[in-house]
Amino acid sequence: MKKVTIADIARIAGVTKGTVSMVINNYSRIPGSTKDRIIKIMKENDYYPFESAQNLGKGKNDVIAFMAVRFSAPFIAEILEAFERKAIMSEKYVNGIMPYSTRNDPKIRQELFRSILYGRKASCLVTLAINPDPKMVAEYKKHSLPLILIENSMKGAHSVNVDNFRGAFMAAEHLIKTGRKNIGLMSGGIDINTPWGLNPAAVERKAGFEAALKKHGRVLKAGYIEMVHRYTCAEGKELLDNFIKKRIKLDAVFCSAGDAMAMGVMERARELGMKIPGDLAVIGFDDMIFSAHLSPPLTTVRQPIEKLGFEAFDLAVVAIEGRLKKEKHIILEPELIIRKST
Repeated sequence: MKKVTIADIARIAGVTKGTVSMVINNYSRIPGSTKDRIIKIMKENDYYPFESAQNLGKGKNDVIAFMAVRFSAPFIAEILEAFERKAIMSEKYVNGIMPYSTRNDPKIRQELFRSILYGRKASCLVTLAINPDPKMVAEYKKHSLPLILIENSMKGAHSVNVDNFRGAFMAAEHLIKTGRKNIGLMSGGIDINTPWGLNPAAVERKAGFEAALKKHGRVLKAGYIEMVHRYTCAEGKELLDNFIKKRIKLDAVFCSAGDAMAMGVMERARELGMKIPGDLAVIGFDDMIFSAHLSPPLTTVRQPIEKLGFEAFDLAVVAIEGRLKKEKHIILEPELIIRKST
């Protein structure tokens, strides 16, 4: 496909190149209707102005873009912190990590993918818990812009993941072996055609959870799963209430969507007069900093968060430097940390 130039945009819009340039640089003298029309034409034709003249000359810059659904989530914040720490340790891209938040909005996500690629905003894009359009992944490969996925794996991109299946299997089996009979699951999105969307890590964790049940002659019963959207403590409280409204008497909950959810479950359980783990055992996923300090301390599946960030950074650097000749997929092992919540 021929690369679109500023001259092409001017021709399609019926204006001069100077007018397009003034729109790009946000000159106030351009009428709003004209500006909106030109911006629309630029987007429709995948034209994004380069970030600087330097980028125009060498075709890239010294920036690593880091995209996630939001950076307020503890797990995401800790991954980014580890990623930045490795940059400082290696003395590479120390001031060149640019975070982008999608706010879990598909339109924002797609626009960011396009602007980073076609606007050459970065030399590499690292995503965390993002499910990109396969066509856009192919575009990144076609334009030789490295794409690193954390908590996902797709053809055409490199990836760093934890063995989510194994982590969930260990969590479920631990609950079964401690005598729990009615185990609920709080899961991230497992179907792209639902409001919760598709989270590949959530799919793997659900599969691991169900495999452990099957090994012990059980199945995931109807109504014993609640879907997570916001991944917050408050949502954990709401979803425990949902189980109760369905008259499901749980004796355990596996919060595969993270420790923040588990913390909410524990808070709500205490408000309802339930004892943990006597009445309700709770397991999280991640092993966040706060997890060992809850009351009681939280049993959880530990992800090697620092190593996830370090490996993703190293992968980004070698990809930028052209030292990866084929796709690389790294799988890290989780660990079940048993504490007093079970």
